[in-house]
Amino acid sequence: MGKSHRRPKDESIRKLADRITRAVKAHGITVQRYDAFTTNSVYLKFDYGVANSVRISDHMGKLSRSNRFNLLKNIDHSYVELDRYLKYFYCTNDLEKLVADIIQNRKDQVEKYGPRYYDFLMKRNKAANTDTKGFWSKARIV
Repeated sequence: MGKSHRRPKDESIRKLADRITRAVKAHGITVQRYDAFTTNSVYLKFDYGVANSVRISDHMGKLSRSNRFNLLKNIDHSYVELDRYLKYFYCTNDLEKLVADIIQNRKDQVEKYGPRYYDFLMKRNKAANTDTKGFWSKARIV
């Protein structure tokens, strides 16, 4: 077996993930966290994905992956992209805006579905995905 291609971890990315987690948990949002093995990326999923997710990284991600929110250390200005869905990209200077947008997005989803159906969707996502490969099997509730 060859050497692992694991890069040294950028602690600032982990600290940003910790700050986002603390802020959204204060609003009652459940957070699942996955720290990527081969890159400096951290993924946070909110309310089992019903309130979307954020990718925190120092590089652009794969086009096939679709996180509603993205916090990137390698950009200077925040912007929005329309792919299949709207995707939001934030520079680190806009961390507070990102947190506010995550919280507002969750409020919008609860309003859209109603509290009881929103809760049902969370439970359904958790049950349906608990044993699937990738994020769901490796992430932890924080």
